[in-house]
Amino acid sequence: MTEFEALEKRISVRSYEKRLVDPKLLGELSDAVSEGNERYGLNLQLVSTGDPDKPAVKLSGAMFSGQVNAALLLVGPGDDLAAEMLGYWGESLVLRAVSLGLGTCWVAGTFDRDSVSPALREGDKLWGVIPLGYATEKVPLKQRTIRAAIRAKDRKLELFLESDRSASSLPAWVRAGVEAVKAGPSAVNQQPVNIVYRDGLVTARLWKENANILKFNDLGIAKYQFQVGAENAGVRGFWNFGDGGEFIVD
Repeated sequence: MTEFEALEKRISVRSYEKRLVDPKLLGELSDAVSEGNERYGLNLQLVSTGDPDKPAVKLSGAMFSGQVNAALLLVGPGDDLAAEMLGYWGESLVLRAVSLGLGTCWVAGTFDRDSVSPALREGDKLWGVIPLGYATEKVPLKQRTIRAAIRAKDRKLELFLESDRSASSLPAWVRAGVEAVKAGPSAVNQQPVNIVYRDGLVTARLWKENANILKFNDLGIAKYQFQVGAENAGVRGFWNFGDGGEFIVD
């Protein structure tokens, strides 16, 4: 499965089977975790109990069903730049997990923080978690209701874009990137990021002045989604970090 195919397949899974994640899959994810930590100075941690009766993180019963015995702990410095990097690399890990057949979900507040014990360096904080498990074949009614409520708030494609031209007249790779942003997750489902296309330049900015403290996580998530969408349309590039950071075409 390609990364773009994983992007198209990904959904926020809130109903999990009670079974162990294949250790080989965890090994593959562990390598990607280490790569992100080294590249960006993060402290992401992959945890697994190895016990189907012992959850890696206790998720809110009001929002989730089942349990997971493996999870990614989103740990890093407590500043905005680190938050964005966690969103960016965390989303790459989400797509990697999906390509391996796992279900995931960005979880910022609806979990028991006392149920996890991350190793924190000085200045680190736990921003959130990403459960890793197998989605149930049948989605419970409660989970379908939650998903429908979230999707009802989805913004139209044009509302993810600020441009000096219409969405229909954008370069194909820019439109593909914006569509990928629209399809992406958000730390608390606010999606406070717009892609700006003017004078041939692409930037990403936070448009919600009152967005939550996880808005820089969302900025990183959106940037990674755009990058994958653009590359699938034939244009490779990389982002400058920061609110208003530019996408640089290779």
